Amino acid sequence: MSEKNTDHGPCGRCTRPQSGHPGQDARLSGARPGQPASQLDAEQGEASAASKQRLRERMGRLRREQPVELAERRARAAQERLLDSPCWKQADCVALYVGIKDELGTSHLLEHAWSTGRLVWLPRVRRGSRGIMDFVACTGRDQLRSGPFGLLEPDAALPGVGPEDISARAARNDATAGQATAGSAAMGSPPFLPDLMVIPGLAFDVSGGRLGYGGGYYDRFLQAGLDCPRVGLCFDFQLVSALPLDPWDQRVHHVCTEERLLCP
Repeated sequence: MSEKNTDHGPCGRCTRPQSGHPGQDARLSGARPGQPASQLDAEQGEASAASKQRLRERMGRLRREQPVELAERRARAAQERLLDSPCWKQADCVALYVGIKDELGTSHLLEHAWSTGRLVWLPRVRRGSRGIMDFVACTGRDQLRSGPFGLLEPDAALPGVGPEDISARAARNDATAGQATAGSAAMGSPPFLPDLMVIPGLAFDVSGGRLGYGGGYYDRFLQAGLDCPRVGLCFDFQLVSALPLDPWDQRVHHVCTEERLLCP
């Protein structure tokens, strides 16, 4: 594999969007004279939640309405595009996901990663902890089991790394930043240090904004301090000009579809 690039910027074959993100302030500048800030915040929050829900419903419908063969061709093309990018080729350790029904799958990425000796991390929902997931190192499909939401996820017996472990590592000084945390090595897991994270979503925008399913699993994990390039993987119709984002919504550095690889 080629020398790694730690820069999260353009990954070689990216195209930049033609127009920039209008920004939250421009979209939400609906204050009335004398209106209390708290009231405005509440109204804006309600409007954002409603807009997100409408967009989730629309994108879910569009995904379901795709003919199966067309969806498979598009998914394969998107994965091939990512495999051909320097950000994949430079990655020895990748965090992926296993697609659920109608979602852009990752079977080609997974098989390529395992067959080329890359360390693969996959998410596992943490039982009894709403909105929390762990990432687990997996060596092949034989370590996957049926989980909630129709997911295939790592076996419950395998050790995982959670957002609290990422926060602990982020708080360390430079001298110990590359070492395993107590929540990983002590339990038999390698340190979670992906060179690339591939992230699903219901929609992305041209500035790297992401709309998930509403559970906050990825937002909580990413805001813990994980520092690596993030690629949103989706069908091209899931890419929009601007999303109704909240301050806690985490962004991606690149968006890959069957048509293009964007570097916002």
